Amino acid sequence: MHTKLSNEGPVRRARVASRMFRTYCIAVLLACAVAIGWPQASAAAAENGYRLSGPYTQNNLAIYLIHREGRTGGPVPVTLGEAMRQGLVKVVETGNVSRLMVRNLGYREVFIQAGDIVKGGKQDRVLLTSLIVPPRSGFIPIGAFCVEAGRWASRGRERVGEFSTSAYRMPSKAGKIAIMKSMGRETAPEAGRIGSLEERWPGLRIRPGARRRPGGPYLQGEVWRSVAMMQDALGRAVRAQVADRRSRTSLQLSLENERLASALAGYENALGGLLEKHPQAVGYVFAVNGEINSGDEFGSAGLFRKVWLRQLKAAATEAIAEKGAPKPGQPTLAEVTAFIDSARAAKPASRALPGGMSLETRKASGSFYMEVRRGNDHWVHRNFVAQ
Repeated sequence: MHTKLSNEGPVRRARVASRMFRTYCIAVLLACAVAIGWPQASAAAAENGYRLSGPYTQNNLAIYLIHREGRTGGPVPVTLGEAMRQGLVKVVETGNVSRLMVRNLGYREVFIQAGDIVKGGKQDRVLLTSLIVPPRSGFIPIGAFCVEAGRWASRGRERVGEFSTSAYRMPSKAGKIAIMKSMGRETAPEAGRIGSLEERWPGLRIRPGARRRPGGPYLQGEVWRSVAMMQDALGRAVRAQVADRRSRTSLQLSLENERLASALAGYENALGGLLEKHPQAVGYVFAVNGEINSGDEFGSAGLFRKVWLRQLKAAATEAIAEKGAPKPGQPTLAEVTAFIDSARAAKPASRALPGGMSLETRKASGSFYMEVRRGNDHWVHRNFVAQ
């Protein structure tokens, strides 16, 4: 027995040494692969204090999560959708298509995200800037685009002077770019006519003065065209008419379509639980058919969790609308990092927002960037949109 043990000792030591050597070689090879593949992107992400994970995919949609340390605690504001459901916030008409008023009746802050759609009033709108509405605020102005061309009266039993809900977001990259241009005060050549909207929606009558909104007819026309294109694309994708008979031009009513909701269920089942596995995620970037589309980052993981399903639904809606397109390979983490960092590296333009907040916009060669900050210089929301 003693002889057997003494013979096995050197053998066992040799096996351990062999395993250690193989582990070392694998580590060296992995380090070389990383160094060769994406050194600049990894360094840039580390310098900016975030890391990426993904892609997490469903059909032609790819999600990349943005992670940051130390942003999992602290109070989380109420979202606009929550506040409107609870009667804590009023969003009201002003008689000006491009401006609404918001009032917080509650005792907690309310977060509004650029791209939120509000339903009702004289016509459905999409809100143009992110904002923290303080508790017990007075009326605060906020910019808007129309996402329901032609209507300027009550719809059914809805109140004409105020909005009832906010459950959806702008699901069109063209619409998001128009919002970015508006916030950046970028001008565009005046269009001789807004477009073939009257041809697209028979019977449509553009309200007098609608072509003279702040931001020019070009941007509002782009939003209307994006709505029409989205309705057409979704109709083809779900093989049903998504333009609602109550208001054919309403993006909001199209997003409520039952066939669309059924198509979205697969995306929500596959990706809706991502944040349960990644509690430090504070934002995301998404790609459709292998092309980076846009993304959002929030000041805390708690706020991101609150708004995640709404973000996912909007991203998946774009993916459904484009599901017939070719599917090349997904963007790499290095490419997504470059997209985020190039948008943030461009020259900034800043202006004040109500409630002591500020808005910073940047325009890079291939992207737009928007950041909203509190008066204490802490950022609340960042938005990236690819051109």
